[in-house]
Amino acid sequence: MPYDSIKHYASNALWFLPVAYTMTALWWLPEGDKYFPAIVLLTLLLWGIRKIALRSIGNTEQNLRQQKIAFAGAIVLATLIFGVGYVQNDGSITQLRTLAALSIFAGLSVNASVRPKVLITTILVSGAAFTTICFFQYFAADMRRAHLHYNPIPFATGVATTLVAVLFLAITTKHKVVRAMSLVLTSLLIASVAMTGTRGVALPILLVLLALTLLFLYQRGRSHRVATAVIVAVFCLASATGAHLLQNRLNETMADLERVESGQNSGSIGLRLEFWSAALALSKLEPITGLGDRHKEQFQELAKQGKVNNAAANYAPYHYHNQYLDTLVKHGILGLFALLAILLIPAFLAFKYYRNNKFVFGSVLGTTFLYSVACLTDVPFNHPATISMFATAMIALLSVEPEMPAHRAESEQDLLVTT
Repeated sequence: MPYDSIKHYASNALWFLPVAYTMTALWWLPEGDKYFPAIVLLTLLLWGIRKIALRSIGNTEQNLRQQKIAFAGAIVLATLIFGVGYVQNDGSITQLRTLAALSIFAGLSVNASVRPKVLITTILVSGAAFTTICFFQYFAADMRRAHLHYNPIPFATGVATTLVAVLFLAITTKHKVVRAMSLVLTSLLIASVAMTGTRGVALPILLVLLALTLLFLYQRGRSHRVATAVIVAVFCLASATGAHLLQNRLNETMADLERVESGQNSGSIGLRLEFWSAALALSKLEPITGLGDRHKEQFQELAKQGKVNNAAANYAPYHYHNQYLDTLVKHGILGLFALLAILLIPAFLAFKYYRNNKFVFGSVLGTTFLYSVACLTDVPFNHPATISMFATAMIALLSVEPEMPAHRAESEQDLLVTT
């Protein structure tokens, strides 16, 4: 192998370390999310040593550099806005620390690209690990909701993030073995999401599966009748299996809805309605910069005024079970703008650069949709694990070269995705 190629692959192996860690060991270790900043700093140190030792590296294509700068800029912007808010009004140091680490990593990755083989292997390992954990906890350990070391909701978001990538890998790769592995893992990961009992994550996954099924029926339903029948059957089976595993949670949902109809906002859904109503009121107090940690005392003031019920007041929420409202309350319009930039810029870049790469295009849009819907009932961008999962997954996907160079095409034939 030429010396320049060795330098190129060594460089990429170093920068990819935080991605590999976030998609695997972060979820396996107790408090694994706390080690992410250290992994980034270690990567930065090794990168600096490598740069001094090897003197130079090859840059990525200009359009790849531009798209990485755009997303890195969004993360840096969020870090600055949230950092100023923390100085002024206090807040979550774990969220800020994670964003700071991601800012460093995003900047570090601007001139880096990833080989499809490396990314796909990481995704498959992540999917296999999540599946093993969920099936063991749900069946062998008899746990009602699989979650390992985390709250079930962020854990489910991590599982679903990998599921989206595995799903689009399954329907785009040309490699028969990889496709077979991906199809099996897709089925197992759908069940795994259901085993977490997280309705706010299961819903967007169901909608993604439904959208892909309808798209296939529209484009190829008449010309591929056997495949159509198989896909419809698989979709129905996956939906039925998921509904069975989520039966207890669905029963709780119906009970909560009945309480809400009777005017008792004390269940899971009722409390969320109280929090959302309070968040809308609190967001008007400091609309530009937000309240920061002062939202807690202001929430109790609303309770004293009778604007939220006693059940909600006793709960004393750390967050408002809606990422958009929670960010608006704590960080104002500026913070909400930064959040939307992180969430939506990857989708914009996918439309601009990856329309012909169905794996990257579908994975980016699917992940964006997943988090956009999950943000309606939870705060994935408050949790270090899910912030890291979203950002590093997007950085990795945006690091796939839109057009593979001719001299590398043959070496990647085994994992080449449709373009």
